[in-house]
Amino acid sequence: MDDVLLQYRACGAETREDYLRDLAHDNGLPLECVQRLANRLGEREDFGRLPLLCEAGGRAVL
Repeated sequence: MDDVLLQYRACGAETREDYLRDLAHDNGLPLECVQRLANRLGEREDFGRLPLLCEAGGRAVL
């Protein structure tokens, strides 16, 4: 099993899409903004810079 998939599941998500949806919801951001930022950063940053930017209000997205 893929290590990244295990990280998503550890966060309560089944897939990357579920994880991004939860991240958007938890931070009050539109899903499309989180998806755009996630695609720009790459999957390797899903548990690094992506949550930090979302917690900062997604300013880097808008």
